[in-house]
Amino acid sequence: MGSGFLFSPALVVSALVTLAVLCYTYIYLPKQMRRAYSQSLVTLARAVETKDVGSVGHGERVAEYAVSVVDEMRLPKGERTKIEYATYLQDIGNARVPHSILNKAGDLTDEEFEVIRTHVMIGAEVVENVKFLHDISPIIRHHHEAWDGSGYPGGLSGDKIPLGARIIAVCMAYDAMVHERPFREAKDEDEAIREIRAGAGKSYDPAVVDAFLQVLKNKHRGKAEA
Repeated sequence: MGSGFLFSPALVVSALVTLAVLCYTYIYLPKQMRRAYSQSLVTLARAVETKDVGSVGHGERVAEYAVSVVDEMRLPKGERTKIEYATYLQDIGNARVPHSILNKAGDLTDEEFEVIRTHVMIGAEVVENVKFLHDISPIIRHHHEAWDGSGYPGGLSGDKIPLGARIIAVCMAYDAMVHERPFREAKDEDEAIREIRAGAGKSYDPAVVDAFLQVLKNKHRGKAEA
């Protein structure tokens, strides 16, 4: 009799309904929300990129590389989401940089370069005021730092640079190299890889470079097998 009670149809149905509600509330809805957040950030990134000729699609491409590097380094899922969001918004501060400077074909003056450098601080301040983006502010602020301390805005070095910023720095640099910009032609992939590898321990975190190069190998292997 006790056994019949435990496995009564009504109890089973009730348990299934409860499980369905829990799955919907804690799995489906969060996924839908994350998808909506991601799409909103992509749209915003595209809007900012239209101001900078040659950078359209940059944020999405870098995000694809970055999340692959996160997976390759076996980082927690929470870090994956943070870094993905930060990648989409890495250059949101360019919205306040004059179009003439962003798209200048020749070399920038020292004054113009200082204006360009402000985009990381502006971007960090923008996201800092958005509750669900607050945690990615340091990543955006420091994604132009260098492993040896020669970057900006804080001159941070090594592990003092947020890991997300170190990952974005490598992915961002590679994507910029292999796509044409108003001030230079695109490099071929082999040349870009050589530059990334040469920058390990100087501009870039060596561990991130290793993971990124493995991501590229996996990508080519997947294309060859397709």
